Amino acid sequence: MIASSFFKSVLATNKKIVNTVCWQALLHSHKKILFSTTAFRSKNYEISPKNILTLSERGLLEDMHPEASPQLSKILSKKKQCFYCGFDPTADSLHVGNLMSIMVLLHCQQSGHDVIALVGTATARTGDPSGRFTDRQILEDSELDRNAKKIAENIRYIFNNYESDCYPHRDTKNLSPLKIVFNHEWYKEINVIDFVSTVFRDFRIANLMGMRSIRDRVNSEESMLMSEFVYQVFQSFDWMHLHEKHKCNFQVGGIDQLCNVQAGVKLIRRNREDSEEVYGLFTPLVTTPKGEKLGKSAGNSVWLNPEKTSPFEFYQYFFRQPDTAVVSFLKYFTFISLKEISAIMADHQQTPQFRKAQRILARNVTKIVHGTKGLESAERCTSALFGGKIEDLERLNEDEVYSTFAGTKIIDGVLESDTTVLDALTMTKALRRGENADQMISAGGVRLNGQLANVSHQILLSDVHVLVNNITLVTVGRKRHYLLKWSLPRIKHSEDDLRNPSKVDGRYV
Repeated sequence: MIASSFFKSVLATNKKIVNTVCWQALLHSHKKILFSTTAFRSKNYEISPKNILTLSERGLLEDMHPEASPQLSKILSKKKQCFYCGFDPTADSLHVGNLMSIMVLLHCQQSGHDVIALVGTATARTGDPSGRFTDRQILEDSELDRNAKKIAENIRYIFNNYESDCYPHRDTKNLSPLKIVFNHEWYKEINVIDFVSTVFRDFRIANLMGMRSIRDRVNSEESMLMSEFVYQVFQSFDWMHLHEKHKCNFQVGGIDQLCNVQAGVKLIRRNREDSEEVYGLFTPLVTTPKGEKLGKSAGNSVWLNPEKTSPFEFYQYFFRQPDTAVVSFLKYFTFISLKEISAIMADHQQTPQFRKAQRILARNVTKIVHGTKGLESAERCTSALFGGKIEDLERLNEDEVYSTFAGTKIIDGVLESDTTVLDALTMTKALRRGENADQMISAGGVRLNGQLANVSHQILLSDVHVLVNNITLVTVGRKRHYLLKWSLPRIKHSEDDLRNPSKVDGRYV
């Protein structure tokens, strides 16, 4: 508007010399500038709502309930909606299996809609029976509270990393802020007798038995806990509460939540007849190449908390995916367009041994979850382990050393004035029974920091054999790695600056 006033005042002042054609041309030029650049755009520029049902093209939506009405696409495109997904704090971190639902929430947020992450501080105390054949372990309240705090931090960590490092319009458009709610906040205000006498009356035993895992357990010799049996009631009430307070018409969850979500739809319909239609959106379950479900219960979790699974380990998990899984994972866990994914796979198939598609997958998903710094750390660790350059090893900080060489024996040692190569082999127990140090060294089978050792009695010098981060990597053969972490400070030498041009004032930049 300011720009428009400026142009109009100029024209008014010079109206005798500016004809209609000039005015139209100038106004047209002004509009072109205004709408084709970011110079006049506010950071608060709103995102127009978009139809997120197109996520089915990426395979992110496996099903929905109830069946979409003819007007749903228009509703999603014309009016901002609210989507939520629940996460029970039965562990202190989410895992890759949860990432599917988080990706749907991120897509919804990027499409101009509101998103809510519900942390089940109440429902975790009852126990979700979905897909289980045994009772859930009962956790102490203090542990559940700690887990809930960690889960909330975990979710916020991912959303913040995405917004600051991955969201393509971060300089011009604000995403709707993520809301995180804890369901014990509303249950603590409810009288248990009132809850049973009102909400419970909307449920029947036959309907609760509709879930196969519940039916099988009820009919088994041990049966099941009543608290788990009525879990559906609480999850349904959660949705109705969010529907009333936040106009939340959509719930996101894995396909194993189908019965719970169906129950929620029925509860809202019975009690809110004049409300808008509500829908459950279901993601496929993430499985291993062998078809096993990923999750903490399965014991094969890849955690989203960097304290439990380092960015390097996280990166390597996706980099190691087989060709049969990589195309689906690119669709699930990145924002790369489907057209671009097709081009990536076509290029990958020309030289699959280079794992180009896997590298693109690993880089993109690591950046979404762990941000730019996490990705840089992961790539630094990858270069150190597989690149074979001293510079890559020297760039690792202490945490990265331990995460990179998690599968390698790390030995703390003191570098004495007479410590030799043989001592290093002895300290690390690198030689197997029957192997001779001198024979291995003469055959070129022993390396220190990637450099061939000459003789077993060679003295280790702090300014030659110890890197600037006080480590020495001992390699025997091609695949046996041992890491010596020296406790005494290493003596700085004159080659440090030449070998590490990015080092400034003793720090890496």
